[in-house]
Amino acid sequence: MRGQGAAHDERRSAIVEAVFALVDAGGVDQVTVRRVADRAGVSIGRVQHYFPTKDDLLRAASVAINERGTQRVQERATGGDPGDVLRAVLSVLIPRDEDERRLFRIQQSFETYALTNPELAEHLKQGYTDLAALFTLLLGSTEAEGHQLLATSIGLATLVLTNTITPAQADNILATELA
Repeated sequence: MRGQGAAHDERRSAIVEAVFALVDAGGVDQVTVRRVADRAGVSIGRVQHYFPTKDDLLRAASVAINERGTQRVQERATGGDPGDVLRAVLSVLIPRDEDERRLFRIQQSFETYALTNPELAEHLKQGYTDLAALFTLLLGSTEAEGHQLLATSIGLATLVLTNTITPAQADNILATELA
């Protein structure tokens, strides 16, 4: 079957990884279909088959980052109670290793680009709205408190990324906030 199966998924993943590498190295402005094709070792036509435009590439890469975060939450959430899920989500939002730092840098580049790209901005806004709603649900709190925890965790992640605080310090601040 054309376009289906493991080879299809592998090609899409290689293209998304090429987007990650270009964004991490020089920002979203480095992403072009040609550069992505070169980086992924595929033809321009192959990239355009999966992602016709730069915005499609960026949206797919943003979705991939979110999917990785969801996977990490599932790996870290050992129990099913709301507190366990909340701790898992918060632990994923704070970058703890080089791969998580890389993904956070890339996500920050997407957010900066979204300031001038309404379609990507709407995608990111929906992701943040969903995350704040999850926090509200898990905390059994108000929408404002869900947004407050979201803002605090994103701010702490930025401080960790810039080596202003350590992940352990971020964890302590979040624990204090949740107490």
